[in-house]
Order: sequence, then C-alpha cells, then structure tokens
Amino acid sequence: MKLNKILLIIIILIATLLRIYKIDSYPSINPDEAALGYNAYSLIKTGKDEHGAVWPLHFKSFGDYKPGGYVYLALPFIYLFDLNTLSVRLPNILLSIVSIYFLYLVIKNITKNESLSLLTIFLIAVSPWHIQFSRGSWESCTALSFTIIGIYFYLKERWIISALLFSASMYTYHSARIVTPLLILLLFYVFKKVNKKFIVILLIATLPVLVSFLKNGGTARFGGVGITADQGPLWRANELLNHHMNTKIFNRVMHNQRILYSLSWLEKYTSHYNLNFLYTTGDAVPRSKIPESGQSHMVLVLFFSLGIYFLLKDENTRLKKIIIGLILISPLASSLTYQAPSALRSLPMVIPLEFISAYGIFSLYKKIYYKKAFKVLFTIAILWSVGSYLTTYYYRYTEELPTSWPWTAKQSIENKDYQNIDADQPYIMYLFYTKYDPSRLQAQIKLTPPDIYGFSTVEQIDDIIFKPKK
Repeated sequence: MKLNKILLIIIILIATLLRIYKIDSYPSINPDEAALGYNAYSLIKTGKDEHGAVWPLHFKSFGDYKPGGYVYLALPFIYLFDLNTLSVRLPNILLSIVSIYFLYLVIKNITKNESLSLLTIFLIAVSPWHIQFSRGSWESCTALSFTIIGIYFYLKERWIISALLFSASMYTYHSARIVTPLLILLLFYVFKKVNKKFIVILLIATLPVLVSFLKNGGTARFGGVGITADQGPLWRANELLNHHMNTKIFNRVMHNQRILYSLSWLEKYTSHYNLNFLYTTGDAVPRSKIPESGQSHMVLVLFFSLGIYFLLKDENTRLKKIIIGLILISPLASSLTYQAPSALRSLPMVIPLEFISAYGIFSLYKKIYYKKAFKVLFTIAILWSVGSYLTTYYYRYTEELPTSWPWTAKQSIENKDYQNIDADQPYIMYLFYTKYDPSRLQAQIKLTPPDIYGFSTVEQIDDIIFKPKK
C-alpha cells in the first residue's frame, strides 16, 4: 500500500514536470490562446470583451464564438499575474494534472485494481496526445478535465458537484456539448444511478449556455466547421445526378447528397480508429502533434491490440460497457466536422485508448513466466519512446513544422515589424503582446466578412494594417 502511494506521487510529479517545463515560452502562444487571454484582460479592464459585449457567455472573437468558460477561468490568473503566456495557460495545466489524479480514483473505483489504475495514469502522464493539449490554453483539455472529475463525483453520488462539473465542460468547449450528454447517458445505463437532483441541476446550469449558443451565432460556427462545410459530397452528388439523369430511380436515390454526406460522416468517424492516426502519422494539423509521430507511443500498439482481446474476455461487464462506450462516443463531435480525424475534438478518446493499452500490458504480465525480464524490457521501451518524443518536441518541432505555431510573432511585434507577424490572426497577437488598451480597441474594432469557414479577422488597428498569414 505504501509503495502504491509512492508510485502515485511519482506519476503525478512526472505528469507535472512534462506539462510545466518551459510552459511560459514553449510552444509560442497561438492566436486562439491570445484571444482567450486578451478577452479576459479586456473584461478585467472594462467589463466588456474585445467587441464591447458585456460579460458574455460566448465570445465573438474571430467570428467563431468561443465558449466563455476558459476566459472566465483565466481571468483571476491574469488579474494576479498580468497578461502573459503563463497566466493564460495555468488553468488548463493545473486542471489537466489534477484530472490525472481523479482518473486514478475513477479507474480504481470501477476496477478495484490499484496496479491497473496506476499503470493507466502513467500512460496518460506520458501520452503525447494528452501532453500536447495540456501544454497550452486548450479548451478541449480543460473540458475533458471537468468531465473526468465529474465522473468521480457521480460515482461517489455527490450529485450537485458532479452536475456542476459536467455543466462546466459544456461551458468550456463546443464538442463537449455532444460528448458530455452522451457520456452522462452512458453512466446512467452502466451504473443505474439516475438522480433527480442531478438532472434538475444539470438542466438549469446548462440552459444559459444553450440559449447563448443559439442566440449569439454558435450555430453559424457549426456551419463553418461542420461536415456540410465540405462541399465535396454535394459536388459529387450533382455530378453523378447529371450523369445518370435518365437512368433508374435507384441511381438517383444512391447519388442523393444525403447519402453521400452520410458516407462521408462514416468515413470521418472511423478514421479516428485508424492505426496510422493513433500511432504513426497523427493529426494532419501541425499544431496537434509533433513531427513524424502518432497520438500515442508506437511501442503501445501491440498492447492496445492485446488489451481489446483481454477486455472482451473480462467478466466485469460494467468495465467493458464503460470503456467500449467511451471509445465509441469520443470521436462523435469530431466526425461531424469537415476536418477529421481531429485529435483536438476527439481528445476524450485518449482515456479509453491508454486504458486499453494498460489493460493489455497488465493482462499479459499476469500470464507470462519471465516477469522481471518483461518489466525491464517494457521500462526500456517506454523510456526510449518518451525520450524520443521529448527530443523531437523540444529540438525538432520548430524546424520540421515551422507553420505549426507562430514561433516568431512575438519577435516581429517587439521589432514593430507588423507586416510580418507569423500568425493567421496577427491583430490578436499584437493586442496580446502589447497589452493594448481594450477601451481604445472597442471604439474602432471591425471584423472582415467571414470566409468560407466562418472566420473573420481585423485588418487595421490605429494606423497599423495587418496581413494574415496565407
């Protein structure tokens, strides 16, 4: 028992170190982070966001109507430590570390197996997927943290706390508004705990965010990133219909755009289970991964496969239902967007992915004879993989994926080279790094018409004209 406590402390310390080292400067802050931080700064200074809205639940920002949860989380840190990279990132970093501990408690509660719980959170602690989105102001990771902690309090039947935490996840990230309700239904189904107080508080707490989402342009945001933003299936349907204009009704039904969009959705959904995405190439978005790497360590691919086999044979039906349910629910929000697979939007998938890998390791260890040799070989393999990941993250990232983050934006602003700010939203980088007076901004800010994806920008502040990165 004492050894397990020591191991738990060591794992939490490892997770903390991997998430806080150079966090105030590496990677460089991106436009979305800068927008979250500057809007919190604007609220502190004026009680309004950058566009002059008074304490909103959704922030207009670039026309993407960011959920307000993270802005309000960052507000006390920015108030105490001023507007800078560290103060904006601290809420997510702290919550991601705390959530690892609560995940340990959740798994221990479900499996009654402390060793398996420790092994799972160790894999989460060193997971490239989780580290990538812990080291920054990623609302997706913050929402996941609220969800994990919410599950723990649900299992403990602390209904008010659990309901508020689940609600907080939906105030923090768009995708959580799909994943969290489905997860709650899964918990109802698996654990047979349906509490009226929980449901009432959850409905009351989430009603304002739903109204704000519908009222303040949140649906327009979905129109910009949703699966229908990809015009490919529509063009294909029209092409096929024109080609088969005079043929049988069957062809006209099969070439219907709804059928093609459904097939497109199925392809996007299943792409999240592709081993290339998980273990070799990762997300196509450079900001969501490191070079030449998947979302998880390659050395775990065999154990993931074994974990599926052993889990399906496990007699703990509750465990099987919750893990299978999680891995099926997690990519749903991502699959409804045009850009899939998305590591950011499907981040909850990291939990069942690493649990299954841990389950494979644990089950194999129990069955083999040479246990000491297995421990040594696995330790060497995972240390090599983590070391390789860290080397790539800190020494090759900027060179091999130069467009992933605005690495030189701060330097350009310090040099007053405003025409060469390396960011797709250069104006917000300027506001963030100069701590521009929000009241002056609100009197002149003007967004451009939205592009095909629903995003806008600001082309001019005072006499400075910005040119977004192509």
